[in-house]
Amino acid sequence: MLKFKARGRVAGRAAAAGVVSAGVLLGLSALGAQADTKTVSYTCSPAATTATAVTHDFTVSLTENPRAAGTGTQYTATLTISAVTSSVFPAPVAIESGASIQLQPSVVATVLPATATAGVSTPSPTNSVTANVTAQGTMPPLPVATLTITPSAGATSVALTAKDFKINMYAPAGTGTVTTTPTLLYTCVIASSGTSTTPASATIAVTASASATPTPSPSATPSATPTPRGTRTVYETVTAKPATDKATTRQEQVPHTPAGGAATGGGGDAGPDARLFVLTGTALMLAAGGGGLVLRTRRRPARQ
Repeated sequence: MLKFKARGRVAGRAAAAGVVSAGVLLGLSALGAQADTKTVSYTCSPAATTATAVTHDFTVSLTENPRAAGTGTQYTATLTISAVTSSVFPAPVAIESGASIQLQPSVVATVLPATATAGVSTPSPTNSVTANVTAQGTMPPLPVATLTITPSAGATSVALTAKDFKINMYAPAGTGTVTTTPTLLYTCVIASSGTSTTPASATIAVTASASATPTPSPSATPSATPTPRGTRTVYETVTAKPATDKATTRQEQVPHTPAGGAATGGGGDAGPDARLFVLTGTALMLAAGGGGLVLRTRRRPARQ
């Protein structure tokens, strides 16, 4: 009994561990389909023609956001690009406090099936600079971009891939520089060689929109009114068959009872009655019981 209980406990723990492992794997696969964070190497060229392009590592995170209720088939995704601390990303020029840093990312959408399409917005978010940054000092943080994705009818999934990006600067209003025209600081493209050249990506599973406007169905064509037809009555004469002679009927009956017992009308021809077997069995049981009593009486020792 103890061994049985121990085996039951071991089996229960193994089943629970299997369920937990399956849940973790499913959860990780679901998260992997909605978000991706990678370290990607970009070759960044300063706007100055005399400057040399330098390769820097960035942490790129592309995340699909849950679709808000009532937005139809419109989805959003968040793109975050930040320089890795170990790979210094310098400012090509001095940036004054009050200026704004603008990010212009490029995100490519691949739609399934191939006959469907998806429109992806081109965001240009900005961040305000709160402190002066000297030339060749550390670049201020880049703003977070929110993209809008609108798949066409029939699309089942949209795969987003973060590609190249540009960094611009808006000068502060007090410098007298025209602030409506940004100044290009960097043009960054994914490095052509190295170990970190795979871009970040995320897949959006497109679902049917409940708020989509239904396509009006064409009105049904009225069916033609059937033309009534005349009724035709057909008379048929049936002649009754003459009565069959009883002697002929008796001759046509089966002369032998088919095999199958009482179910086929066999009756006594099917074999001995079942009561005979019951009586025989009862007699054998009584005989065996009597013989056992006689043997027991003979083996009982005589009293003194």
